[in-house]
Amino acid sequence: MTDLAEQEEAAELLLDAKGFENVVVNLTNDSADVIVPQEYMADDKRAQIEDIVKRKTEVGAENIVITLMKLEE
Repeated sequence: MTDLAEQEEAAELLLDAKGFENVVVNLTNDSADVIVPQEYMADDKRAQIEDIVKRKTEVGAENIVITLMKLEE
C-alpha cells in the first residue's frame, strides 16, 4: 500500500512540475485513474499525462484511465 502511495505522489509531483496542476492520481495494483481539469483534455496533453504516469508507476498505458474533473456548480 505504501509503495502505491509513493508512486501516486511521485506522479503527481512530476505532473505538477511539468505544469499540470490539480491532477489527482489514484493507483490500484494494475491500473491508474487520473483525474484532470478540463484544460488538459486535449490529445497532446493527455499523451503527456499518460507518459508521465507510465514512467512514475508500474502501470501500462492500456490500464491508465484519464477522467475529466467534475466542476462544482
